[in-house]
Amino acid sequence: MKIEDFRPFVPSNDYEMSKSFYEHLGFTLNWDSGEVSEIDTGFGYRFLLLPRNHNNCAHSLMLHFMVDSAQEWYDHFIAIQLAEKFEGTKVAPPELMPWGLIITHVWDPAGVLLHFAEKPNYDK
Repeated sequence: MKIEDFRPFVPSNDYEMSKSFYEHLGFTLNWDSGEVSEIDTGFGYRFLLLPRNHNNCAHSLMLHFMVDSAQEWYDHFIAIQLAEKFEGTKVAPPELMPWGLIITHVWDPAGVLLHFAEKPNYDK
């Protein structure tokens, strides 16, 4: 027995806005059936975007991305005016968390919390 792939389902409140949001981040829309679409992060992982948000579960969902630089991702989000272009979206500057990772938090239009996290390099 082996698992060949893993793709979480991510809810949306406004399907078209959420697809646009993730494309604006720099992710790729691989396909869209109208009932579900596949979003490719560009760094080896994909997820399935749903056109609905059953029981408002988006506010309970978090996606965690390990990145080289949380600051660079934050700068990217500010440069593309992510929060200004997508209603309900919030971006928080990088912060060192008590568990040791530096994380830039982004809330997508449905309320899904995205973590863009890096391991600090204390040798810098």
